Amino acid sequence: MSVKIVKKLSIWFEKNARDLPWRKTPDPYRVWLSEVMLQQTRVATVIPYFERFLQEFPAIGDLARADEERVFRLWAGLGYYSRARNLHRGAKAIAARLERNEGFPANRAEWLAIPGVGEYTAGAVCSIALGQREPIVDGNVVRVLSRLHSIATLDSKKTEIWNLARSLVETKNADPRVLNQALMELGAVVCTPKSPKCEACPVASECTGKSAPQAFPAPKAKKEWKHLRETRMVLVRSGDRGLEVLLQKNGAGAWREGLWDFPATLAPDETGLALLSEFDLSYVVTRHKVERTHRVFRCSRRTNEDKLRNAWFEVANPPGVPAPVRKALARLALLPQFEGSTSSARKSAKSSREFKHGTYVKRSPPDSKNSSR
Repeated sequence: MSVKIVKKLSIWFEKNARDLPWRKTPDPYRVWLSEVMLQQTRVATVIPYFERFLQEFPAIGDLARADEERVFRLWAGLGYYSRARNLHRGAKAIAARLERNEGFPANRAEWLAIPGVGEYTAGAVCSIALGQREPIVDGNVVRVLSRLHSIATLDSKKTEIWNLARSLVETKNADPRVLNQALMELGAVVCTPKSPKCEACPVASECTGKSAPQAFPAPKAKKEWKHLRETRMVLVRSGDRGLEVLLQKNGAGAWREGLWDFPATLAPDETGLALLSEFDLSYVVTRHKVERTHRVFRCSRRTNEDKLRNAWFEVANPPGVPAPVRKALARLALLPQFEGSTSSARKSAKSSREFKHGTYVKRSPPDSKNSSR
């Protein structure tokens, strides 16, 4: 049966594979970069980020030599920022290997030794870039194999799915590069979570769960949303090139470590500043619904300014900031008090597709890793 499934999947993938930029030159660097970006993020969202990263960092050494601020600036808006931090750390580790003439990691064990690389990513790079018979299991593969074999219950490590994936990739005449991508592709475009297209599935005749596909694997109990409220102080001033805003860098161990945000409180010498405006924005991140109030003040300087943790930036040209801050900056440029002070920021705000009625919503995380490809 495995031989038949492998053959059918491979033929289907060769005919139906999407034209994605990381598939054009599947070397270890590009495959690794794409797999990190695709974790819990949709393909359409990843494509422009992937292309910008390669323009800025065409080789692993370029990424390793970049400072963290530059990496975060390019990553801003993609979310789950620990991925960017681990990617940067991993690039430095690989660059160190190259300096010692050890080359890129050449097998699963060597990839697992790279910071931020887990079982899935190691298997993806080894199979897709290196052609090695290593299995991969992401949300799409879990769904495909669970339905194919009518597996309702999985343990926390998905041991049964990993074993099935390994048996397929080790099948005689299986091409790991093609097979693993075929499994993920099938889950992304045919064997989808809510409306599977069983009539278009190349292995429908082998599928034992097609009569009730949504039962495999069994749906997880939905987690309750946590509701949070935040307040941020938005201090602005007129700069040489337009409106400037004060931002603080999140320290080690803080949520969104290394990224810039508005201060949560006013400094002692700012408590007498007049409130110019106030607006609310809401966002969703990792099962949290957050309501954030922005209190806007105009000032000339901050006496405790520290460029490492606390600095002024042009509203139109911020550093690496998370999506909530980017949206607040866009909203700030639209306030009547600052009309004309920064035309590029206003243009950005008006063109933002997510900004509606003072509220934007960040994508909810999918139920499992890479399941939204």
